[in-house]
Amino acid sequence: MKNRSRLILIGLAALVVAAGAFAAGAASRSGHDDAAGPGTSDLLEVVRVDAGQAEAYAPGSAGEDARGAPPVGDASAVSGEHGGGGLAPDPQLQGLLDRKIVQSTSVDLGVEEVGRSFQEIIRVAETNGGFVASSAFSNVDDEQIADLTVRVPAGSYQDVLAAVRAMGEVSKESSDANDVTEEYTDLAARLRTLEASEQRYLALLAQARTIEEILVVQDRLDGVRGQIEQVQGRVNLLDHLTDLATITVHLRPLDAPPAAPPSGPQPLDAAASAWEHSLEALRGLAAGALVVAVFSWWLVPPAGALWLGARWWLARRPRPA
Repeated sequence: MKNRSRLILIGLAALVVAAGAFAAGAASRSGHDDAAGPGTSDLLEVVRVDAGQAEAYAPGSAGEDARGAPPVGDASAVSGEHGGGGLAPDPQLQGLLDRKIVQSTSVDLGVEEVGRSFQEIIRVAETNGGFVASSAFSNVDDEQIADLTVRVPAGSYQDVLAAVRAMGEVSKESSDANDVTEEYTDLAARLRTLEASEQRYLALLAQARTIEEILVVQDRLDGVRGQIEQVQGRVNLLDHLTDLATITVHLRPLDAPPAAPPSGPQPLDAAASAWEHSLEALRGLAAGALVVAVFSWWLVPPAGALWLGARWWLARRPRPA
């Protein structure tokens, strides 16, 4: 009996020890998880909130003015969570004090020799660091005509344009200057914010522990990188358009001087002129006769009725005895 009671006490003691060990292990794992980062639900909630904010700030397309982009201060706050000091000043933004202007001019130019002027414009553009964007050369009514479009650095734009004007007689000129500074500034701020979001998602991806977390964070990361490519592409395009100005030139030969009047009478010319006038008179008479012939059938019915009426009247008229 005593042995049985002793065995029961030993069993109870073993259960107590096992329960204590299990509780200690659970507490240890919980502490390790808390130190490692947020739980699955917390991480997914962070991603969901961040995605909602990104969609609220995202512009309709990379080609539009990015006025919906978050302010640059938001990007610094996001970076501060992972870098501790925010973003350093961007030299690119410091340079935005200079205006970003897309310049273009179209010139209609009369020249003595189209071919020579064509080559001269190409030489001037290349000498100033530009290049030929498009060209066309043709003969119309035995006259040479050329169209030429050159792209030159914005700093040499006025010099090249002045050289082109000096090559001939300008009959028409139109210029256009499109200021894209505001759009460029907004795109630069948008790009900084997207790059900060990319770093945030990379940090969250490193904390993900389940397949669901990895897939959700990777999807958001891919979306942000796609937006970065779109905005960066638009920035690159604006850089290209503002760094180089466009000059389009239409070349045509100058009008030939009028022929000198004849010094004396020209009998042959007078005879030829009289012959032409007689032919014109004959053509007029023939046209009039044709019109009369075509429309004369309208006179047949009334003429026939008049003739029948006259015969009827004459038949009823009493004859003299």
